[in-house]
Amino acid sequence: MLAFSLTSCDSNSDINTAEVRLQVEYPDLYAETYAENAEVTITSVERDESESATTDENGFAVFSDVIPGNYNIRAEIELSADEALELTGNAEEVSLSVSESNVNLISGANETMPLKLRGSAVGDFVIKEVYYTGSQRPEGGNYFNDQFHEIYNNSTEVLYADGLYIADVFGPAGQINPNTEPTPFQDDQDHVYLNSVWKVPGSGTDYPIEPGESFIIAQTAQDHRDNPDLNPNSPVNLGDADFETYNQRDDDRDVDNPNVTNMERVYFTGGFTWLVPVFGPGLVIFRVDDFDSLEQVAVPDAHSEFPPRIQLPNELVIDAFEALQNSQSGDYKRIPLDIDSGFVSASGTYTSESARRVTERIIDGRRILRNTGNTSEDFEIIATPTPRSFD
Repeated sequence: MLAFSLTSCDSNSDINTAEVRLQVEYPDLYAETYAENAEVTITSVERDESESATTDENGFAVFSDVIPGNYNIRAEIELSADEALELTGNAEEVSLSVSESNVNLISGANETMPLKLRGSAVGDFVIKEVYYTGSQRPEGGNYFNDQFHEIYNNSTEVLYADGLYIADVFGPAGQINPNTEPTPFQDDQDHVYLNSVWKVPGSGTDYPIEPGESFIIAQTAQDHRDNPDLNPNSPVNLGDADFETYNQRDDDRDVDNPNVTNMERVYFTGGFTWLVPVFGPGLVIFRVDDFDSLEQVAVPDAHSEFPPRIQLPNELVIDAFEALQNSQSGDYKRIPLDIDSGFVSASGTYTSESARRVTERIIDGRRILRNTGNTSEDFEIIATPTPRSFD
């Protein structure tokens, strides 16, 4: 709010001066409404003279004896990671500012004008839930087509899913058999090595995701529970998924739901469908301007016809998740420690268990999910998947 009132008169020039009070607000979805310790500067357009003040606990900056006229106004504040954590739920440094040009400060007027700070989104997309274990059929068989991945907007602004990549990471989840060895890329802690890569389609603004909202990527976008040809014992209905990883093949082994948008298959090394390991996958989401610029690296000691893996630099990773076969499988970690220093484990395969990110706090109704870069701390194993919810 901008408010001012007549306070004095210059006897030599008969120019009335005013006390100007500016109130600075944080962006929407911040824990506090008014910004304390913001620096506010007013600059006279006519005289090119500036004056600054710092806001109090109610966001007010007070300027005395201001000569009415046209002013440029700027408010700004730098938040440390700790300050941003308290205000947004995300621990990262942030710069906020707002500028207004040619504001007419007329002596004796009584007007209001919002000064709401703006800045880039604090936070980003995170992996909210990974349902990878699969389920048991009524007759006792195993079922894996109901896997899904849910991506959540953990930031303070609208984010666009367009162009976001998701991929599973090369390497076994543990000692699946006596001869299973950890990934041969384990010593490279600067890159992640990807099996199959999918991309959200769109022109850049086709798929807006509001803060606190998410989108679901289904392996097979169907209601797995109600179709006897699928699995009545499945815990999920994915018929309303946002995207589907349909793997088009000549033999039509995979099933396409025409009502659900297909992800773009960018690089694929799997079978007839995108099956992530039921023992435990490593997953990353990332963005890159030119996917074809990423290096393809042959797997050491693999057969010459074995497809190479995509080498992704750590700095391109937005978020990561890792699940291993059991709590003793730490030696099989596939994701570099700088990206993800931990892992979770389900009780077994085809148990219908899911891995879901823990809620850190709730600010003004917006749920902020924990994001420490450690799957062990950020995720929990739950008995039943919760697509689009936390219940």
